[in-house]
Amino acid sequence: MKSLKIKTLVIAVSLLISVSSTAQDFHYGLKAGSNFAVQSGIANYFDNNNIRTGLSVGAFGNYSVNNWLSLQTEISYDQKGGKSDDYTNRFDYITVPVLAKFSLGKSDRTSLNFNLNVGHYAGFLLNAESEIEGVTTDVKDNSENLEFGAMAGFGISYPVAKNNTVLDLRIGYFTFQL
Repeated sequence: MKSLKIKTLVIAVSLLISVSSTAQDFHYGLKAGSNFAVQSGIANYFDNNNIRTGLSVGAFGNYSVNNWLSLQTEISYDQKGGKSDDYTNRFDYITVPVLAKFSLGKSDRTSLNFNLNVGHYAGFLLNAESEIEGVTTDVKDNSENLEFGAMAGFGISYPVAKNNTVLDLRIGYFTFQL
């Protein structure tokens, strides 16, 4: 189990390093945002008041294959979990997504560039806590240490000098845990 985690992390990091050392159309940067997590089925996501708002920060590398496709890998710290009136569950992960980003083209009236992104991710559990009636309990030993999932989203990029500011809206759905 531990060997699988290490291999997955090494593959993701080496992909980032090998692309950065050989690519002409390679871009990298920092990312920060919010994570809205629930512990229910995807059908209940939009009709759910048990959303835990968390932090998502990290770094990314993006390799442009051609003018409409790029491959992006990231490493980020993500706060996930769920809450209700009685409890709050907090799960902190190091998440490594690998995404294909498809350009939808530029706006006719602005410099905005629109894209769709799809891919998979691996999440490595760092911390797991459950708080019930003000009492916090460490539940990491009773939690799965590794999760795999699918991710899809929509993004907008806007050029600023030689760089881009990117706004992505994504939904991730874990498929299984180990």
